[in-house]
Amino acid sequence: MNGTVRSLVPRLGTVCRAGAVALIAGVYRSRSFAEINDKIAARPVAEQAAIVLAALMAMFILSLIAAQFGWVGMLALWLAVIIVVN
Repeated sequence: MNGTVRSLVPRLGTVCRAGAVALIAGVYRSRSFAEINDKIAARPVAEQAAIVLAALMAMFILSLIAAQFGWVGMLALWLAVIIVVN
């Protein structure tokens, strides 16, 4: 079990960082995805984790707010995410 966790954690971190970078790049349009990814990857691991956690927590909080408006709110949230990431 321990070996499985050790092999999955770096991959999970990379996937989460890619999602956070996509969201940041969608909001901050003057920089490309690769540029933002390189800047975040150059930071220490603790700062990378803080940036990724902040971006994903912001999405989680926004999803809770959107859920208060039912399926219409969730559709609006998905549409906003698609527009931002696109």
